[in-house]
Amino acid sequence: MCGTTMRAAMVMKKHSIFLYWLLLCIPTLIIGMFAFQLLRHEGDRIREEARSSAFERVRTIAETLQITVETVEEELTASLTHIPRDRLQEILTTWEHENPLIRNVFIWRESGLMYPPRGSYATREERRFAMRYDALFTGSIGWSSAVPRTVSETGGTAGRYGQDEQSSVAGDTAAPGLIRDIRNLKKSRHTLVDLARGKVSRYATTSISGKVPAGPESGWIPWFAENKLYILGWIERQGEGLVYGVELELMTLLSRLIMDFPASVPGGFVYALTDGQGHILHRSGAPVLGTDAKPGLSVSLAPHLPHWQVAVFFDEAHLAGYSGRAFVVLSGLMLGIFVVAVLVGGLLLLRQAQRNMEDARQKTSFVSNVSHELKTPLTSIRMYAELLEEGRVKDAGKKAHYLNVIVDETRRLTRLVNNVLDFGRLEQGRKQYNIEEIELVAFVHEVLAVHSMRIKNAGLAIHADLPEKACRVRTDRDAVEQVLLNLVDNAMKYAVEGGELGIALIVTDDACELQIRDRGPGVPLPHRRKIFEKFHRVDESLTARKPGSGLGLSIARRLMQDLGGNVHYEPRAGGGSSFVVTFPRQPGDQTSTGRKGDGAV
Repeated sequence: MCGTTMRAAMVMKKHSIFLYWLLLCIPTLIIGMFAFQLLRHEGDRIREEARSSAFERVRTIAETLQITVETVEEELTASLTHIPRDRLQEILTTWEHENPLIRNVFIWRESGLMYPPRGSYATREERRFAMRYDALFTGSIGWSSAVPRTVSETGGTAGRYGQDEQSSVAGDTAAPGLIRDIRNLKKSRHTLVDLARGKVSRYATTSISGKVPAGPESGWIPWFAENKLYILGWIERQGEGLVYGVELELMTLLSRLIMDFPASVPGGFVYALTDGQGHILHRSGAPVLGTDAKPGLSVSLAPHLPHWQVAVFFDEAHLAGYSGRAFVVLSGLMLGIFVVAVLVGGLLLLRQAQRNMEDARQKTSFVSNVSHELKTPLTSIRMYAELLEEGRVKDAGKKAHYLNVIVDETRRLTRLVNNVLDFGRLEQGRKQYNIEEIELVAFVHEVLAVHSMRIKNAGLAIHADLPEKACRVRTDRDAVEQVLLNLVDNAMKYAVEGGELGIALIVTDDACELQIRDRGPGVPLPHRRKIFEKFHRVDESLTARKPGSGLGLSIARRLMQDLGGNVHYEPRAGGGSSFVVTFPRQPGDQTSTGRKGDGAV
């Protein structure tokens, strides 16, 4: 019946533990999955914001470059308009040779190209220049029809390129107010003197900071030849049939444009200026771009530089790293720590609950065992005392035997009570010791003499192997006696079948070892480290018929450790157990190494 009840209790305990883990793990995992899903969406949102931020920066760079080109063109247009008629060729040729911003100049009438000269008088660059714009210079294309944008009387722009190029990213619409503010700022900070290094405006007859006078018609033509972009600016003075202008040196213009590129960019990004063939003219950013790299976002520089683009290169891995991978990883790590903390906390609570249940079970078993051990000697004492009291025992030998039993059981009760009291004091740290010098050989003989009858009655023969001379140590006499008796009682309980109790004292330079040996069944290997734990008793099949509280060995070790020594277990050669009590030796201790022969006491 008792076994059935215990099995039912174990089943209920397992069901309770399983239910506890379900209640703990399922909500924790649901919360964790939901939180990780939110983190994933947050990472996507941050990446999208990073993409939008990159596009806004690209568009800002493109608008700045367009305004720079427009400012250069307007300044040059103003200077061209103010060149005196009688010094036109002189000033233009001077610009061509001295101004790095100007590549070629020209003067044209309806009759043909006046400058640069044609034929053998022209340089190789002049011949290529004339061939490049042959359709204009021969009149195949009119200046006005070729002009996609003209300069108004106030120097602003009128009209657009005939082939309008839109941004390659949908929604590329600049804020007019912002562009106007940037344009005014640039015009106020960069004059033609800055752009042309002082080589152009000194030939103007009037200031170029004001408005362009009414009359001349002008414009800038983006011209493609041999898959390259050229920009030609022209002025036509009404009533004279004269057209003149300049061709920009794009490399010099490019050197000015790259100043508007950001000096530093976020890691993993590359901002680049590309031409119509996709070649990178300038870039900002550290990563190496492959030949097959495609821009993630791009904004066209039309109408000022058609087919040219400002592009940003990145990959999703870099974008993720830049746009919140650290945040997501850190958040995921914190969430993981939270989940692990909940699970570990639950595990610790469960283990603590199990330990408390185990302690409660052990204490219950301890109380039951102690009660049993107290009841057995009390029953014997009461029975023999009542027989003696009633005078029913007439034989003197029996009376002496009964009195000896009463004395032995009283001593047994005393040891049991002392063990319980010492256990309480040791647990609370209130155990007091009276340290004195004792001589171990005489002390062991004294203890064995007092308890020899009890040991022999239990069926054990005592074999002592002790030194002939004194072995002195400083320790607590009562504590050592209790340790020795606990070990002897342990042998009397579990090693009676062996019929032998050996006592040996081995002296070394550092310590004295008192060994209590028996020929019992020994301690199974899994229990050898646990036998000194409180309340622990070895395998039920071995101890079920033996009384005990499970405190004797635990108290023995605790007492010796408090005194600076120790108690440990060793399997005995030939079978049995050997409990070794170690006493530390003090400097100056004198101990003879001579021994008595092994014999019965």
